[in-house]
Amino acid sequence: MKQTGKIGLGKVVLRDREDLVAVFPQENGLVLQKLRYPREVRSIKDVPEIDNANKLDKRELQMATMLVDQMTTTLDQIDMIDQYHEALKKLIESKIKGKKTVEFEAVEDLPRLDIMSALKKSLQASARKPMVKATTPARKKPSITLVKPAKVVATKPVKKRKAS
Repeated sequence: MKQTGKIGLGKVVLRDREDLVAVFPQENGLVLQKLRYPREVRSIKDVPEIDNANKLDKRELQMATMLVDQMTTTLDQIDMIDQYHEALKKLIESKIKGKKTVEFEAVEDLPRLDIMSALKKSLQASARKPMVKATTPARKKPSITLVKPAKVVATKPVKKRKAS
């Protein structure tokens, strides 16, 4: 596969369900990647109210981009320890030693922050200079225009239907 530059496609049964997979070479082994069937992928046109989504504020987008740039790191610097696997390993080792119960260290809950306040706080802590708002020229007061009130048109009363 590596010499031809091709990948393999197939099906595999995982948890009583048949899944579409891709098999491709990586270093001296093979990788099996689960794929999605076309019917499982929703078209962006089918997402409700996507056209009515609020437009992005340029300042918020700029702050988010700066935050992403500041937080960019290498994969080696990310904590990639599988906590479940480590706890399970401790449990198995304690069972082998004959202990009946094992106490695990509680993982502390991280405080949850509003994304905008976190962005602002991060940017304030940054060594970069803060952005300065541009001054705007004085605006003229709009001229007042008088509008005549619209005529009220009588409408027919709507008949109410009984629920069946």
